[in-house]
Amino acid sequence: MKNSIIWATFTASSLLLAAGFLLPSQASNNRVQIAQQPNCKSPQTTLEMNMCSTQEFKAADSKLNQLYQQLLPKINSKQQQRLTAAQRTWIKFRDETCDYEAGHFEGGTLAAPTYVYCKARVTQERVKDLEGYLKEASL
Repeated sequence: MKNSIIWATFTASSLLLAAGFLLPSQASNNRVQIAQQPNCKSPQTTLEMNMCSTQEFKAADSKLNQLYQQLLPKINSKQQQRLTAAQRTWIKFRDETCDYEAGHFEGGTLAAPTYVYCKARVTQERVKDLEGYLKEASL
């Protein structure tokens, strides 16, 4: 239920962002401002936080999937089964951990970006694990 609310908020923010790209602007400055990337070093609005957290998570998730695909052919079938089981368990852990962290802001605008930032952070930690596994498998 919490996850549904967080994602509904996140999806609504994303749709509003997309609508901003489709609507004609009254002032030429607005077009430039909408087209610019958010300042992810210091996001100031909820929309910027949502955009930045999504970018950060997508990058980490892409790296994770790349490493996972590189690792599988380098390990035997028994280890492949173990890794697959570990990944499934880890995804559940990541999502539950981030539900907990976002729960501090339940019902507020910070819930969605907190959830996605958490997923990015925890995924980046898992990337380090897989990099280590890949290094070991390559020896």
